[in-house]
Amino acid sequence: MKKQLLSFPQKYWAYLALLLWGIIGLMLLNKSPYGIDEGAAQALLLTWSVVDGVVSSIVTLGFPDFRAVFLAPVGFLWTGNLLAAKIFTILVMAVAAWAIHAWRRRNGETESALLATGLLLISPLVFYQIDTISVAPYLLFTFALGAWSDLKYRESPQAFGGMYFAQMLLCLVSVTLHPAGIAYPLALLWRWYKDPLNKKQQNYYFAGIIFTVLLAMVLTMGWSHITWFSNPAKGLSDALMGTGLSKGMAADRWFSGFGILVILCFVILKQARKLWTDFLGRIFLLALAIGFLTGDATLGMLALTIILYWGMPLLLQRDAEFKGGFWQQRGVVLVLFVIIATTFMTIDKEHHKSILAGQLSPTDSLIKAYVDNVGNSAGDQQKPNPNPNPNPNPSTDKPIRIASQWPARTMLACRCDTLALPPPAKDEQTLFAMLRGVKYLIFDPRDPANHSLSHNLALIGDGKVDTVILQRGGVIIEIKDSIIAK
Repeated sequence: MKKQLLSFPQKYWAYLALLLWGIIGLMLLNKSPYGIDEGAAQALLLTWSVVDGVVSSIVTLGFPDFRAVFLAPVGFLWTGNLLAAKIFTILVMAVAAWAIHAWRRRNGETESALLATGLLLISPLVFYQIDTISVAPYLLFTFALGAWSDLKYRESPQAFGGMYFAQMLLCLVSVTLHPAGIAYPLALLWRWYKDPLNKKQQNYYFAGIIFTVLLAMVLTMGWSHITWFSNPAKGLSDALMGTGLSKGMAADRWFSGFGILVILCFVILKQARKLWTDFLGRIFLLALAIGFLTGDATLGMLALTIILYWGMPLLLQRDAEFKGGFWQQRGVVLVLFVIIATTFMTIDKEHHKSILAGQLSPTDSLIKAYVDNVGNSAGDQQKPNPNPNPNPNPSTDKPIRIASQWPARTMLACRCDTLALPPPAKDEQTLFAMLRGVKYLIFDPRDPANHSLSHNLALIGDGKVDTVILQRGGVIIEIKDSIIAK
């Protein structure tokens, strides 16, 4: 029996391990419609609207990123099923981890790649990204697939062949996903600038990459779901602690963020040459530099990937210099691996407990408050009356429409018509004209982008607007029927 297990092909052991990891990840997921990334919610709602042929206000939010393309199969097969989209994200993350592991193993880092992949998959940040269907798993998948596509093309180059257009498509996908996605076309441009196969194909790639990036920039219109110049310490702390529910920065997050920054700088300084000469490493290095401009969880994912896949070889090489038994050669690495893995699993456990307890972020708590309190009463007002009035009020027959700072997430939770917040208005009368037909406003008045909206609402006289709910995550404002009817 033991001999049969040892003779079992290693790749099937790897597939089994990924399957078990996927099952465990599925058990840790949040089954409620809250906590979803805004871009992912927009992509899902647009796909579902197309499949069902339903006219939806989601089309007013603009062009979604290419998660809509990734999620299209599950959207067609399981319309309205949010859990199916999360399971698909697990699959994408598993393939991304496998591809990065295979790339590092190809470069001779077999042992370190195995340890790094194991730690990456159990990290709290990965589970948070999967649970919210965030962009990082898809970005890692695109980077890894892009590196392998470049390798395959150079093995059998063919101008305007399938691999050429595959790389152009990956450039388009990566740029629409996140600003850090620009790293892939930049790395590809540098690759063809320094190591072209011939001048003709070099020009083909230059023209194709530039055109594709410009097209992606036009489609994204500036990455509307991305907040620029956020605190990078928050994003770096996510690499160790995962994305917390609170917006604030506690002392432990400052400490962990600074610690990750120190480790990251040490790894980059030690492995700078290897990172830059390796095509995939160059992509991650450029993406990390761009990620500091956003400071979000994607920055933490990029930092964690570099630390694990390029930092682990430093420990293994140092320990290999010692002669003796296992503990002398790998003792430090084993102890460090156990400490990190235990820390990751402890945070994963706490995250699962918070899901079971129904804890939500301040923003999701505000949306849930609308669904539980305002949304239900608004839905009751729209139910048909069994004894209709011969002179019904036409205003009660109109569907309730709301404007939200997080329109896709709000629409996903309340299943109602939701619009984006109006642009800044010069006065309250102009704001009224913009809000015609809107019954409720959901936004964070402390957000600097909403300063004009908060100021104009404060100038409105009593009886015209009413604060329905005020929470830490924001406020829900009701606009009276007299204003809507104007």
